[in-house]
Amino acid sequence: MRSQYYSPSPSSGANWLERLRPLIEPPLAYPFFIAGLGLALWLLTNPSFRVSRYGAHILILLIAFPIHELSHAIVADRLGDPTPRTYGRITLNPFAQLNFVGSLLMLFVGLGWAYVPVNPSYMRPNPRTGHMIVAAAGPISNLILAVICAVLWHGMLPVLQTFNSVELLEYVRRVLFLFTFINLALFFFNLVPIAPLDGFTVLKGLLPYNLAYQLEGLQRYGMLLFMAVFFIAPFLGVPVIDWVIFGPASTVANLLF
Repeated sequence: MRSQYYSPSPSSGANWLERLRPLIEPPLAYPFFIAGLGLALWLLTNPSFRVSRYGAHILILLIAFPIHELSHAIVADRLGDPTPRTYGRITLNPFAQLNFVGSLLMLFVGLGWAYVPVNPSYMRPNPRTGHMIVAAAGPISNLILAVICAVLWHGMLPVLQTFNSVELLEYVRRVLFLFTFINLALFFFNLVPIAPLDGFTVLKGLLPYNLAYQLEGLQRYGMLLFMAVFFIAPFLGVPVIDWVIFGPASTVANLLF
């Protein structure tokens, strides 16, 4: 699963809102959001992982991806880039941040993407630093969501215990823990310094200019590196995803809970 953003270009295509208007625009967007959230929570009650995983995928689409992309949009807007606002991305409508193909893949495969258009040339204090700050905002938002879920669990635990229901207690913990894990996985995944992930832009902003310029030249090979690390290496028996994403996410989630 991944979430990313692009600078706007004619080839990037219209957001899937353009295809499904007005069904997923306000005011209808919010009832659809509530219905989708209810469906996700219901699917998560199923003991079969093959069924319940779709509930997790819906939670990613309705909450984790939109908040990640909205964070990119808000920070870019605050740093002087008018592009996200022009493209209607400064909104609480979660569907505005989603990509049609990326959403379908996320829902059925578990690997998808979303995007928000930005233009670093507008950003303060300079394009390189501004772009780095915008890139970091998305993963940080997922980390904050994970911490909020853990705080909710510890805050709700005394109240839940008064119901004397082990099933209710385990269900609430399962949902909050799963959503925490999802957001931590997105946090670690997006910080991997391979284009087009956020970590690549963050690394460019942290490096001295000459090294950042050399790193920029590697961006053309970003997708090849991405495929090698996250698809070819696991196929060859090298558990890179477990080392870099799921392992750290599981460790931190267990610490938080």
